[in-house]
Amino acid sequence: MKTRLFADRSYLLATISILFLIMISTTTAQNHILTDLCNHKYAKQNLITALHSSNAGVRESAVYMIGKYRFIDFEDELIKQLQVESEPDIKILIGLALLRMNSEKGMKELKEISDHDQNLKVKCMGQIICKEFFENNSDNKVTAQ
Repeated sequence: MKTRLFADRSYLLATISILFLIMISTTTAQNHILTDLCNHKYAKQNLITALHSSNAGVRESAVYMIGKYRFIDFEDELIKQLQVESEPDIKILIGLALLRMNSEKGMKELKEISDHDQNLKVKCMGQIICKEFFENNSDNKVTAQ
């Protein structure tokens, strides 16, 4: 019983830590396009190919890179991949990348997918990511005067 409680707390702590780090980095960073960092003529096509690879590790690395550098020109590609992705961890990583990009279209798609996904991890994390996005970007924030 103690082991189960400890596992739940560590999962909660890890989730809160990840969201906190994303929230901090969201306020200081800005979105880029791939050509801001690389002038290689096949860079975009290589990253798209990696994103749709049959190898889960390659897909995960591509999503991580797109999210880390906030390549906004890959927003539609990430949404397409989110719709067909089978790996729960990669779905969550795509959701986090879209959150870092501040993609409203991506968050709406993530909400749809997380509402109907069979995996409990994807459901919970998708709801947490969407909640974080919609609460931070709502126009109805109350400010103290």
